[in-house]
Amino acid sequence: MTILEESGVEALTLRRVARDTGVSQAAPYSHFRDKNDLITAVCLEGTKLFGEYMSREAAGREGPDYLAGLAVGHIRFALDHRALFRLMSTTDISEAVENVADAPRVLTEGYLMLANGLAVSPLLHFGSEQQQLDIPLAWGQVYGITNLLVEGRITPQAHGFDDLESFVVALVNRFLQNSPANTP
Repeated sequence: MTILEESGVEALTLRRVARDTGVSQAAPYSHFRDKNDLITAVCLEGTKLFGEYMSREAAGREGPDYLAGLAVGHIRFALDHRALFRLMSTTDISEAVENVADAPRVLTEGYLMLANGLAVSPLLHFGSEQQQLDIPLAWGQVYGITNLLVEGRITPQAHGFDDLESFVVALVNRFLQNSPANTP
């Protein structure tokens, strides 16, 4: 992932991986067929790391604070690993991961954490029909804010907040106040 973060996806080649790890140029080919396999592996590892960030930030929290923790984890991951976040956001690896046993779980882990957080939030009273719409809506909100922060188009300070966490908590609470369950 260091190559990706320092030099971009174009530099992420099997030859570069071999050179940077001090193995023969042929060695990576015993693990990966081609660059697409390498990118798939990087995305899977990134997705695991992404889930760890979200879990760490949400640990010990409940209700809206749990959702805010998930959002903070999502955003911190993206800010700490910008190139990896972009690669994971723009790469369709679904066909390439068919032979990876835990790929379906790994690829949906962050989404499932958010879905579970919305389902148990005391401020939200989703029926199964509403939840089907509110989960992608909430995910889109977090994803959009994440991209705005990553791109530098917004900052917490520009909106009156001293730090990322208080900004994200305020955004999540605002989202929850305006959810269908809380509007007349």
